[in-house]
Amino acid sequence: MTNLKVAARWVESLPIGDAFKCQQAILGELKRFNENSTQYTKDRLAVLMLLDEKSRDLQDTLVRQYLRNPRMSRPVESQLWHAVYGLYWEIARGYHAFVLHFAREAGRSPHESRIPLLALRAILAFGQLLKWRTIRYQPAGEKLWLRLHNLYRVTETEGFHRQPLRAYAEDASDCSCETAYLHILMLNLADSGTLYPRQLDLLDHWLCGWHGMMRLDNRLDTHVHNFVIDLSSDQGPRRVRKPDTDKPLRFWSTADLLQRLQEIHLALREGRAPAQLGLTENTRTSESLELLDHLQRQWSSLATREQRRAPRESIKRLVDVAHGLGAIITQIKASEAPASVSPYGTGFNDSEADDVQVYGFITDRTRERISHMQAPAGPNAPDVERWVMQDESKCGYGATVESRDKDWLRVGALIGIKSHDAATWQLGIVRRLARLNDDTSSVGIETLAETPVLAMLNGTAPAGYTVNGLDNSGASLPYSSLWLTSSAGVDSVIIDPVHFTPGKVVQIHGAPERRLVALGNPIERSEGWMRVAVEPVNS
Repeated sequence: MTNLKVAARWVESLPIGDAFKCQQAILGELKRFNENSTQYTKDRLAVLMLLDEKSRDLQDTLVRQYLRNPRMSRPVESQLWHAVYGLYWEIARGYHAFVLHFAREAGRSPHESRIPLLALRAILAFGQLLKWRTIRYQPAGEKLWLRLHNLYRVTETEGFHRQPLRAYAEDASDCSCETAYLHILMLNLADSGTLYPRQLDLLDHWLCGWHGMMRLDNRLDTHVHNFVIDLSSDQGPRRVRKPDTDKPLRFWSTADLLQRLQEIHLALREGRAPAQLGLTENTRTSESLELLDHLQRQWSSLATREQRRAPRESIKRLVDVAHGLGAIITQIKASEAPASVSPYGTGFNDSEADDVQVYGFITDRTRERISHMQAPAGPNAPDVERWVMQDESKCGYGATVESRDKDWLRVGALIGIKSHDAATWQLGIVRRLARLNDDTSSVGIETLAETPVLAMLNGTAPAGYTVNGLDNSGASLPYSSLWLTSSAGVDSVIIDPVHFTPGKVVQIHGAPERRLVALGNPIERSEGWMRVAVEPVNS
């Protein structure tokens, strides 16, 4: 891969129709290219740019596969993620090496005119690396922030950081190194461990239309600037508080952008389509409004930022956690049975409680000692886990849990929670997730104030077809749900999304004083569950 013609013929020989196989072939060549990067010649640079450009369609195909299949298994998810991340890493690595080499050879390198384009592509690749670590709720790591900051400092030193360029021929508009850098900073500020991968990708596209509303400054204006980045640290951006002026800091304001977000929000409320407002096509209005609300909180100034709804208190509490709507319904049924037992046996053991108080977790020695004393685990035990909650507030819990084999642990997951001193199950939703390492994750859980009540729903629509006078459509088969009544008397129900149709009239059994209800607008939805408003129907 030292000759452009040979490299071009090799690319053309790749099999058509298998995006993953082709992408892996290019990734393998890029790895070998970067491992043998002892020369920075014109031909080698041309080969790097060719492999980068030819891989973009293949990369986009894998990215779409990843984002459109949130329920894929962990092995498939891991394979796709590592393929996408690995290619971005090799592209960033290759361009970064050329930029640093040409910068050191300033004034002597015949390729000096190429540095702005190479730097822009390198910055964009580093941005994708940070984005894809965020998609998997992982910390930045690998000194990505420091590498990115140093790369941007090169563009400032060489004086081309605001030069508009077209990074790739198919791009819709020009972009400078500064706007690409700010794009990455704003995407990071929007992340709080609470966004779905699709939302992060959506925001990544939205930001392309908002580049002109921000600009980096060397000097702080306390009346204008509300965010800062330290170019000497391996960290992302922060709100301006007490900046250390001895460090290489850059400041910027989001006031103009926040004003634009407010205008878009108002237009969506008035019925304008998202695509007409510069947002991406095929985006639902409700999804856009939710994300815009989040951005206005994350990008606001220090004085108007979102405040915690309730103070947190450090605790060590053992709880049972059931995940998935079906498992939660099963456990609530079991808890209402005459002889209620923990799915682990005869409830919480005193030795376990002592371990939590002393160590903060249950030791293997205690697990082995009590395993012979407990009754056999129930058939639903795989759906129920035991967690140690580490902090608690009126609105939820925080915990650090083992997550290597937890395919289901994602933002938006519905869980049931029951502590050892509680008689009933409580519903919670995973709102924040951060992968601390390969085995451990930090989880933030919002608990619902309403107590779930089991209810059976039965559709009232006539059968779709009958055979020998019997209904074969399944329309009349009842299905389980969780009925919620707020303190204000507002009713809602949590059901499997496959059973939802707007305005559908169902007969309900189990919830008090309700017989016929109509399913209204969805309040919230995620994988495998949705919460829907209900309205009474006159019989």
